[in-house]
Amino acid sequence: MARPYVTSSVITSTTVLKVGSGYIHWVTINNIHATAAAVLTLSDTGTDVWAVTIEALDQGQAGAFHAVLDPPIRCTVGITATIAGSATVQVSVGIS
Repeated sequence: MARPYVTSSVITSTTVLKVGSGYIHWVTINNIHATAAAVLTLSDTGTDVWAVTIEALDQGQAGAFHAVLDPPIRCTVGITATIAGSATVQVSVGIS
C-alpha cells in the first residue's frame, strides 16, 4: 500500500479528491465559524463509504474533528467528498 498523502481544501459542495482506486486513511474536519452543522460524506465516486455530522463551533471552542480509519477504506472508482449543511468547512483527507 502506498504511503498516504494529504489533500486539503475548503469544500462547499462535491469535490473529487482522487481519480482511480485508492484508500482513505484519515480525515480531519474543521467547522469553526459556521452557523450550521456540516455533514461530510466520503464516497467511492457514487457509493457512500463513510459519513459524519460535525456541529458548528465558535472560535475558542474545541478544535477540529479527526478520525483515523484503520483499516483504511478502499475505493475502486475514485474518492469524492461531499459537504452539506454549512457554508465552508476545512477538510483534510489522508489518501493513497
